[in-house]
Amino acid sequence: MANEAKRFYKGSGIAKHREWRGLKDTFYDYTQWAINLGILVKFVTKSPVRIVKGLFEYRWFGGYIGALHMIDKCTAGMRGPALRVSHTQMHAIMTGTTNMIADSMKGDRRFGDTKYADKFVMLEQTMCPEIAAGFPNLKTLPLEVLQGLLGTYMDQNLAPFYMDIMENVGLPADSCRLSANAAGVAINDDYPEIGACLITNNMPCDSSTMNSQLIERRVKIPTTVAGIPMRWEDESTDKYALAQMKDTIKFIEDTTGEKFDERAFFSVIKQHNKEVRNEFEAWEYAKTPYSAYGHVICPLFHAFYFTFSGGTMPFIDKAAKKALRIAEKAYRSKVVSFDKTRHRMITWGGPGCYYVDFNTWAYNCWGVLVVAGMDMFSGNVIISEDNLDDALLGVAHNYERGVMRRHLTGGYQHLLEVWDEAERFNCDIVLVYDDITCKGAMGLSGVVNDQAKEKNKHLVWVQNDMFDHRTISRNEMRRQFSDYMTAVMQEEPLDASLVDFDDYEGW
Repeated sequence: MANEAKRFYKGSGIAKHREWRGLKDTFYDYTQWAINLGILVKFVTKSPVRIVKGLFEYRWFGGYIGALHMIDKCTAGMRGPALRVSHTQMHAIMTGTTNMIADSMKGDRRFGDTKYADKFVMLEQTMCPEIAAGFPNLKTLPLEVLQGLLGTYMDQNLAPFYMDIMENVGLPADSCRLSANAAGVAINDDYPEIGACLITNNMPCDSSTMNSQLIERRVKIPTTVAGIPMRWEDESTDKYALAQMKDTIKFIEDTTGEKFDERAFFSVIKQHNKEVRNEFEAWEYAKTPYSAYGHVICPLFHAFYFTFSGGTMPFIDKAAKKALRIAEKAYRSKVVSFDKTRHRMITWGGPGCYYVDFNTWAYNCWGVLVVAGMDMFSGNVIISEDNLDDALLGVAHNYERGVMRRHLTGGYQHLLEVWDEAERFNCDIVLVYDDITCKGAMGLSGVVNDQAKEKNKHLVWVQNDMFDHRTISRNEMRRQFSDYMTAVMQEEPLDASLVDFDDYEGW
């Protein structure tokens, strides 16, 4: 990979041909590409007419055409066990995502009335599905995530369209891009008309709360707010959190006609706990030089099962255990999957979602291996399997410690946990993503800098605009990191062609 950038079409970052990884790994990678293609074909067969209608109806749907390209970018440079772990996890992500999109289209009332639409409890972004675990005849579907976050991973031009709509109606331009995109989708009437009810949330910030109120005005189904305490470390708030969980269950019962089934609830919770324990086991391998876990797909896998599975998707546990078997074999054989590693890095803060493969680039260009990221530490609550009140409180705790919540609510000290996690995962570099629209994190930048000096740690800031590549491009993100590596770390790039290349026009 001495001159890897030449593999790209100029200005796009799109490869002219597949990466050569040696005979064995190239063949394996191709077979996995074929499996992913098969997942997409299977997806279309679930409801061909409605899915084709959806592709023409919804602008966001087209972003998913870049799925295979995204996977290639995220696995670039991988070999051996690491490549196998990433593909194993990615197959589960692909299966789950296509299932959810298929369900959205099959139940979309725009394409004709169907009782299938009433089988879904819609959840606002960043909420965990365990909230509806006690309803075996119902399924959960995310609102906003499919129409923004996941699509932005594949198409950097997806979200700006919706954010411009949001700004054109007079809403504040400096709000969180996650919320801005969601509001734009609502204003453009681009959410599928599906679900018996919608549960919104009050976290993690004021932008998200305002966004929830706007969406409530646009959807045509009953809504409620699961208002969980922000100060989640304060035990005095547990009583309120438990009451909110019970109110949410009552709301689902009232709007769907279904009754809460305690046995079904605990069955899902047991699967939730398996998913969390799998994660804890994977961390033990990630701490070592013989880890098969690295780059970006591993934290994506965690974020996926936290946000969408929560014990309801059996293939998540199956994929996690398969990955663990690969990791254990590599560890016992002392296989160094990432043999170009010069430094180990942990990332913190809100990343630029339009540059999902930044971690992969950092390794291929500079030999910096990302072994952990902030989203990996979201949720991870082991929930009671035999006491209902304790279990419901555990669900509330899992929700409170969710994506973008654990480190931005509950007290400023949680954002500073990065130093402890960096030490635990043997990282010598800390990267903080400076999302320029996240006011909560920006307010603590001075504290983070001061602590880096006190602890004598390598700290690099990389600015991004989360969903909007027009403000800070992918190449600008690379430049910031490269400047740090040359000026502070005194390193030379492993592949100089990857330091500065134009991919502005690419997906």
